[in-house]
Amino acid sequence: MLIKRGSLLSFFSSGFPAHVRLRAIDLSSPDMMTFYSPVSGEVVSVEEFTVGRPNRHASAPNDYVILLRINDSTVKVLHVKPWVRPGELIEEGKPMGEFVSSPYTAGDFPHAHLEGLSFRFRSVTNYVESKVGRVVEVGRDYFDVEVLDYASIGRLRGLGCCGGLLNVTFPYACYGGIIGGWDGTLEAFGIELGVRAIRVRRNVVLFEGKKGLLRNWESEASFKVLRNEPVCGGRAIFEAVLSYGGRPRVRFFSKYSGRVGDRVELTRLVRHYLARQVP
Repeated sequence: MLIKRGSLLSFFSSGFPAHVRLRAIDLSSPDMMTFYSPVSGEVVSVEEFTVGRPNRHASAPNDYVILLRINDSTVKVLHVKPWVRPGELIEEGKPMGEFVSSPYTAGDFPHAHLEGLSFRFRSVTNYVESKVGRVVEVGRDYFDVEVLDYASIGRLRGLGCCGGLLNVTFPYACYGGIIGGWDGTLEAFGIELGVRAIRVRRNVVLFEGKKGLLRNWESEASFKVLRNEPVCGGRAIFEAVLSYGGRPRVRFFSKYSGRVGDRVELTRLVRHYLARQVP
């Protein structure tokens, strides 16, 4: 599997069941516009469909699903307007389409949702508890901060927390993951993240905001996800995603009065903007 250096990615910041069960990855690209195929294979089908999900940030009501045949397996690609047709062969690392802002993805970083791939995680190779970042984008109701003192597993980099790399949308999704190691704590920026739920595989620990939630995810939480509602708690405070060979990001869902380029201390930033959520 090939990932372009500098691409953002996420396993556990989405509440769709494939993410909760570690069967999916959200993958962007360095320019956050063009999707580059991480695998080589044949395009089996391409379909455009209407999404019946409320999302005020979406620029269009439609999305796309592309199926690729990789040897004897099938890989599903969502949220990409394709530049390929059924029957074409696609090479690893070649451009395949452009990201779309659909009711599934709007408000998040531009990405493709991929299913049908397998993932293995090594142990953390360099751990620091992340404290410092730089503002790199300011939107109408959010701002993005690059983490400067990140933790890493080789080229995979993330917000250093709890002995590993934190991947979460808090508290909106009501669960998240610690990748690469775990020191037994579940606290970030002075916020209790939840309780340990399960170790899904070696070097990956999932936590949940409500005890027993992950066990019954498909029959309970997934319906709230489809309606674009918080699984537990209120609106999203922040989303922490990973990067391959670049700097990971934290998106804060709040207005920002400063400027792009500001160097910020993460805990102080959270406490300043989210005083009601962080005592």
